[in-house]
Amino acid sequence: MKIPKTMMTQHPDNAAEYISIQQEPEEALFSLLPQDLGGLGIDEVMIDFEGKLTPYHQPLQVANELFHNGLIPGKDVFITPRLSSADKETVFRQIMCIMAAVETNFSMFEKTQYQAIKEVIVPMCESSKDLIDTLSRIQSVIELGNKNFSIKFDEDSINIIPLFEDVVSLVNIDNLLEEFIDGLKNKPKYIRFMIGRSDSALSYGMVSSVLAVILSISKAKKLEKIHPTKIYPIMGCGSLPFRGQLTFENIENFLKTYSGIKTVTIQSALRYDHGFEKTRSLVKYIEQNIDKYKAKEFSNEEISIIKDFISIFTKYYLKSFLKIAETAANISIFIPKNRDRLAASKKGLSYHREFVDLNKFATIIENEKTKEEILEIDTTLNVNIPRAISFTAAMYTIGMPPEFLGTGRALREIKNKYGDFGIEKLIEIYPQIKNDMEFALKYANPNITKRFIAEEVRKEYEIDIALTREILNLDFDVEANIENSFYHTLLKTARPILLHLLGKESQILDNNCQEYNILKELIIKLGSIRGGLG
Repeated sequence: MKIPKTMMTQHPDNAAEYISIQQEPEEALFSLLPQDLGGLGIDEVMIDFEGKLTPYHQPLQVANELFHNGLIPGKDVFITPRLSSADKETVFRQIMCIMAAVETNFSMFEKTQYQAIKEVIVPMCESSKDLIDTLSRIQSVIELGNKNFSIKFDEDSINIIPLFEDVVSLVNIDNLLEEFIDGLKNKPKYIRFMIGRSDSALSYGMVSSVLAVILSISKAKKLEKIHPTKIYPIMGCGSLPFRGQLTFENIENFLKTYSGIKTVTIQSALRYDHGFEKTRSLVKYIEQNIDKYKAKEFSNEEISIIKDFISIFTKYYLKSFLKIAETAANISIFIPKNRDRLAASKKGLSYHREFVDLNKFATIIENEKTKEEILEIDTTLNVNIPRAISFTAAMYTIGMPPEFLGTGRALREIKNKYGDFGIEKLIEIYPQIKNDMEFALKYANPNITKRFIAEEVRKEYEIDIALTREILNLDFDVEANIENSFYHTLLKTARPILLHLLGKESQILDNNCQEYNILKELIIKLGSIRGGLG
């Protein structure tokens, strides 16, 4: 089977467009049509059921759109649904998603003699048991289809793509994948696994997430060398640095940093905020160059250093994150929702994510002193943590890009502990770090954050920025940028309206509805300028 190099997704990270569920089949067709026919030339579409109001018949809708436009799903292009999580949502809802995939296969095979859907993505994987349980449900639904239709599919005809979104899972990826492969009755020729850059960054901080992802790619490649099963990593990432910084301008740094990946997600911000022409150029570049970048190989000593870096960055990130979590959650309510998602309420259909389990995280920390410091952090929160896109957008909206949360103080500890070698090693492992921080610097404005967060936290954030600039030797004049940038004028305009809507300042306009509408337009404009909502 051809391994797709690009995967279109339905993430709501774009500022410029609202895409309804009714528009999504046409969106998928445009994305997967070859570039010489006017499309974007993407290989694969991820139809997303995770936390989203996607109709169960959408996979078949998309398959029919492709077929009627001369593309055979499963041969020319690929449809890969992301199932809902049986644990975070319900087993029943996951089974309905599986039935949608199986229905598509039975319906399309009659027309094309090809199986349209060969793989499904299983989110939030933390153990091989999650995967085996889901595989059993898939096999049961295939068996049910075989009993009711003349076409017969093998029970192993739909494979699983595990999605790992937690730093601990990513660091232990070799063990998890090996357990999963060993648990299969029929060993596959290959498996794909997906990396969640966004959620690992939300829970552990951006630098910890990047390091865990790089280590996971390396470990997967090492496992492949001693295992007959080929392993192909999929990089799930967005256009802002906190979520990966996949952009046309940064593609060489991106592939150098995440060398060894085989598929890259092309999310909504890239397509709508950066534009279709840049997306076409990016897709073409990835198609021609992704295989040139080989996975990094690390010695046991280097792996220990990476784990130590992860623990240090996570420690400082969490200390800052926990102080601003409530503010971020309150602001995220005002971030435009550009896809049809499940309701956030606790009644009826709902969707939420748990925060980091420090006891589990402690299992990968080798330094006892750092382990003690992290286990002393109180992670008790009385708010629902927003999703990574909303969190990132909320933080940018108050001039506080989350890329810097705890980063400067972590860099200082690494430099004190390892000297210049530590910083040089970090840059060697994470070549994109300077580009990520320079991008975020353009949108940082600590003065805007006054009254949104405690003054103590604001000062810590200023220290993080100053230390990051100094230790990474970033030549960027933050003050001059703030003074001369239209973006920062918009930030200042949004500030009093947002403060009032949060109950921290008197009313500016005649009513809350007017203020909310103006704020929404400002947030959209800010997102469009930086090339992504969150």
